[in-house]
Amino acid sequence: MRIGYFSPVVAFCLGAFVGAPLLAADGDPVAARIHGYRDLGSAFKNVQDELRSSTPQPYILQLSARQIRDAARQQYGWFPAGSGPRPGVKTAAKPIIWQQPAQFKAAQDALSTQANGFYQAVASGDMSKVRLQAKSLGQSCGACHRTFRVEEK
Repeated sequence: MRIGYFSPVVAFCLGAFVGAPLLAADGDPVAARIHGYRDLGSAFKNVQDELRSSTPQPYILQLSARQIRDAARQQYGWFPAGSGPRPGVKTAAKPIIWQQPAQFKAAQDALSTQANGFYQAVASGDMSKVRLQAKSLGQSCGACHRTFRVEEK
């Protein structure tokens, strides 16, 4: 494992994101989910950047995997009734989330399962498993986005 000067800085920045959804929420479920998914996306970007590197840093992968796993666990509380699209509220969440809660929960469960699998793959230290699981995790995210999220064009 390569530990350089920037590792503590990167660790601090990654760690700071973990508490961001809680601080941003302040009783606003839309803000909580926006911040939560942004943080999850940032962690996944860190994973992708590391996997593109010729020498991925296990420490960054471990921090990112933990952040992704934790966000996947927290996401179940980010969609309470009444937090969907309405005038004056900017959200990418489609109304289908609240109209078909069983299907949405299945998508959340798929993300949670993939996030746990990714966390375990990173813990194993086997980069081939990490790469394979990262791909599956990304596919899980994309499947949910296509159905339940308004994508910007």
